[in-house]
Amino acid sequence: MRPLPRRASAFFAALALVLPVSLLLAPAPAQSDTRGTGVARKIIGRGVLLALPPIVQSGTSPSAPPSTGQVVATFEPARPGRPVLLERWSGGKWRQVARKRQDSWGSASFPAPAGTYRSRTLTDRDGDVLTGRVVTRDWTPAFEDTFSGTSVDATVWSDQRREHESVYAPRTCTRTDPAARRVEGGVLHLGIALDPARLDQRCHYTTDAGAGEQAFLLTSQIATEQTRLFRHGIAAARMKPQQAKGMHSSFWLLPEATKFTDGDPSAGTEIDVMEFFGEAPNGRETIGSFVSYYEPGWQNVQYGGMFREARQALGDGARWWDEFHVFSVEWTPREYIFRVDGREYHRETNAVSQAQQYLVLSMLASDHELAELTADELDDTAQVDWVRVYDAESTTATRSTRAR
Repeated sequence: MRPLPRRASAFFAALALVLPVSLLLAPAPAQSDTRGTGVARKIIGRGVLLALPPIVQSGTSPSAPPSTGQVVATFEPARPGRPVLLERWSGGKWRQVARKRQDSWGSASFPAPAGTYRSRTLTDRDGDVLTGRVVTRDWTPAFEDTFSGTSVDATVWSDQRREHESVYAPRTCTRTDPAARRVEGGVLHLGIALDPARLDQRCHYTTDAGAGEQAFLLTSQIATEQTRLFRHGIAAARMKPQQAKGMHSSFWLLPEATKFTDGDPSAGTEIDVMEFFGEAPNGRETIGSFVSYYEPGWQNVQYGGMFREARQALGDGARWWDEFHVFSVEWTPREYIFRVDGREYHRETNAVSQAQQYLVLSMLASDHELAELTADELDDTAQVDWVRVYDAESTTATRSTRAR
């Protein structure tokens, strides 16, 4: 998102909230295991089980956020379609409590009330791949908005004023205005509209690709800047992005008061949890996730990119604008972990902010996108079903141990 930054020399005080690091896939030792079944099975391969807050919820329709924590089992190599068993330690032995099939990530997710769990899947050699065990708990979000009314909650969100910006990622033809968004059917719709104050005018812009002109536009950008600040934790939003190009939807975080300190990302960064730029040729569109800050002279430093592997979250034959997915970042003092429906697609250890930051939801149109925006696409919107943040409660969010 790249707003007009305001530099500051002060390091912002922050809440003492800590998250552990998620474990990478690790080999399980070859061994015999008879617990829960009475049948000895050889354990081979690699797998991991993560205990997460309720951040897995794909689907085509709006829905209330899940009420229980979730576990995500991931196996390597992926064998889509293979059964995945979830087992819970109960009464002194492991008992099977659920069964699903691996998706294209090699993963399966399960709702998991408080307890001790592990997961297993079969290999081609009829052996088991067994994950480590995790202990789950009940989760209470530090912040939640389900957009259940008929308008944005003004005690939480405010429209950020961004008018005809011309610095980084220029948006000289647009200004933010609440007329470009609405709440309807329990969903926040983020959109773009013609600017009624300039209907008889044309905007002229220049980019590296050349000059162009476009109607003056209204865009959407709401934030918790005045009401809610967070430092470390898991921020998640269930969203269905737009199909149209020439605009981009985003879920992101910015430092308190939108102040950056030159050369010091620990004092605050821009954390783009999800950016989506619309339909691409041959169905290759995907999600972007970025972390950025500024060096002296407004030099932008950026990490991250567009992640094709995130497309594995899509249902068979589906495109991003067909489905809701939960986009999240686990932000710890050491790194950022970006996930869609609990599946990790990027981990970033550079430019880790230690500052308090606020949430932003937006639909914007930068000058370099305007050539692809046509009048018939102005009714397209990105949909936000709900937003949640888990912070101090996330102390044991993703800790997993090897099965014994």
